[in-house]
Amino acid sequence: MKTIGRKRERGAGLFIVILISAGLAAIGITLVSLTSMGPRLSGGLRSQEEAFNAAEAGFEAARALVENNLTLGTWPSFSGRYLVQPTGIDVPLISGARNPAYFRNWTDQELLVLFDANGDGTPDVANLLFLNQTFALNEQGQTDTRLSATAFLINKQAGGGTADVNAALLVVIGVVKAGTRILATTRLEIEISFQSQGT
Repeated sequence: MKTIGRKRERGAGLFIVILISAGLAAIGITLVSLTSMGPRLSGGLRSQEEAFNAAEAGFEAARALVENNLTLGTWPSFSGRYLVQPTGIDVPLISGARNPAYFRNWTDQELLVLFDANGDGTPDVANLLFLNQTFALNEQGQTDTRLSATAFLINKQAGGGTADVNAALLVVIGVVKAGTRILATTRLEIEISFQSQGT
């Protein structure tokens, strides 16, 4: 009986050693994979930050463009300057139901393809303020061609509400590319308005 008990104890001890070894191996594999993921995560965060910088630079350029046109009287209001293609892109609800064509239901990349389906750099829709323009600067103070921005105006009241041609939603999509591959995008949406002269 004593021999059987010792064999069981040795078997239990061996089982515990195997469990501890497996646990240590799992921890080691986890640490190795986390260590190798660090640079990729860091690169992704850096790309996201660069896309945000591109969107900010695009916003400043779009704001200056809009302000200049309004100040000079080239645009008496935002009327006729809103993005309306494809039909319904500015309407959140149709008959109380979610409109799949509404711009907020599209990803940034889907919108960019929609605006320039053949990739020739010429907008395929009317009323974009600009498409894939470079404004952000690199460390040397030169325009960084990897970063671009696309901007357009949306009528906030489209599909309902009281029309206000003196207000718009300025949408800017910042993009970071490596060649033709998009690494990251960021979308800014800023409500803008102005007071027309005489009011």
